[in-house]
Amino acid sequence: MSVKDWIILALLCLVALIWWIRSRLGRISGRLPGRSHAKVVALLEEAGYEVLHARPRLTVQMEIDGTAYHFDLSCDLLAKKHGLLFLVKIRRDAGKGRLQSKQWRSNLLRDVLAFRTSGIVVVYPEKAKLQEVRFRM
Repeated sequence: MSVKDWIILALLCLVALIWWIRSRLGRISGRLPGRSHAKVVALLEEAGYEVLHARPRLTVQMEIDGTAYHFDLSCDLLAKKHGLLFLVKIRRDAGKGRLQSKQWRSNLLRDVLAFRTSGIVVVYPEKAKLQEVRFRM
C-alpha cells in the first residue's frame, strides 16, 4: 500500500470514529459540571464513574395528528463507568418515596429509554450514598 492509501484509510477510520461518537453522545447536549456539583462528582468518581455532562438535555419530538410538538428532557448529570452510560439523579429529599414506587419507576424508566443509557445512578449527597438502578426487559 502506498502512503496515499494509508492516508485515505486513516481518514475513513476517523470519519467512522466521529460518526460512532456522535451517534452515542451527539444527540445529548450538556455542559461541564460546576462547583455546585462538586460533592456529587467526588462521590461518583470515588465509585469509579467518570462525569461527562452536567444538566444533559435531550430534545424530543412528539407528533399528534400530524402536528409536531417539541419538548426537552433533562437530568442532573451524565456519567460513564466501564464504557456504559448512566444518567445521574441527585435526591435531596431522601425521605420522600421509595425508588420502587410507581411514580419513581415510571420516571426512571422513561429517562433510561429516552437517553438510551444503561441505567440511572441515584445520589443522596447528605448520606454520601449511591444507588445504581438498571432495567431488564
